[in-house]
Amino acid sequence: MNTIFWVVGDPSADLHCANVIRELRQLAPQIKHVGLGGRNMEKEGFVLLHDLCANAIMGFVEVVKHLSDIKQLMKNTMNWIKEYKPMGVVLVDYPGFNLHIAPMIKELNIPIIYYISPQVWAWKKNRVKKIAKWVRKVLVIFPFEVPIYEQEGVECIYVGHPLIDKIPTMRTELDYTPPYTIGLLPGSRPQEIKRNFPVMLETAKQFLSTYPQTKFLVPAFNRHCVELVRNISEDFPIEIYEGGIEQVLQKSHAGIVSSGTATLEAALYGMPFVLIYRIHPLTYYIARLLVKIPYIGIVNILMGREVVPELIQSNATPLNIYSQLVSFIENSTLRGNMVYDFKQLREKLGSPGAGKQTAIEILRTLGISPTE
Repeated sequence: MNTIFWVVGDPSADLHCANVIRELRQLAPQIKHVGLGGRNMEKEGFVLLHDLCANAIMGFVEVVKHLSDIKQLMKNTMNWIKEYKPMGVVLVDYPGFNLHIAPMIKELNIPIIYYISPQVWAWKKNRVKKIAKWVRKVLVIFPFEVPIYEQEGVECIYVGHPLIDKIPTMRTELDYTPPYTIGLLPGSRPQEIKRNFPVMLETAKQFLSTYPQTKFLVPAFNRHCVELVRNISEDFPIEIYEGGIEQVLQKSHAGIVSSGTATLEAALYGMPFVLIYRIHPLTYYIARLLVKIPYIGIVNILMGREVVPELIQSNATPLNIYSQLVSFIENSTLRGNMVYDFKQLREKLGSPGAGKQTAIEILRTLGISPTE
């Protein structure tokens, strides 16, 4: 059947894959796209069987709480794959789910393409060996990932980073005089918002007492996230932007950003920020036993040093975060050095065109000639 089945479980990946599907529909309009994903993919003609991006679960403890639901969804997914008999399956990041169904898909003799690699370089290196057994090709968005897979004999292609397509240039430098605008970016999943937004809010209150006319901007992935942010903030004055973070990153003099794709977006826009992250204590404890790298932020990982301050778990206090924000606002040298590093980071990621390159590699892997 002329169908590609997708499994996408992350809000940012939903946006990236929507762009790839748009390119695929141009290059191979005869192919149907179906599976688990998000609303942005659906807007591009994707047949959405389950909105995994809106309900994605992350973290060891959180997964255990929802284990029966996850198992049922895996069973449903395999039934859908058997029903559609796709020419190929594209698995996108979300390793806790995708690496469980990959061997089952392999047994059906359906080729698997893995787009946006799990962070095998950070932890669970044995995942590379598993992926090597199950996957025909890996399409990665960071150039340093290629040799990791090639060492295990996996065909691996760097297709470029999709955020370079979305953010082709940095923003114009803002005027750092009052009144200021501060971005609060707590994450795109409800569980992230519940853990990270309260401490951001307390920091904002402290900042407002020093700089009384400050505006606070908060992006929210969907309507549910909007309501969650509004309920937590109560009567504190914030502006909520539903659906995207672009306006927040364009307008904010500095920001507090929860670890994730948003940290890379902030860097590519050129917004100085402090990275914070709070997760369930047991999840954090287990992660620290497994993670073998010194940083959690992708900006710092890519640059090989702490370009962006990281305040994790108990270190993510309102006082610590406030101190960092004030330094960005008042110290032009510190701010300038960070923005310069962001420019260097952009150069590491290369040129635009990731969406089209990814689409071409998917078709090439499945033996389909693109029609332009």
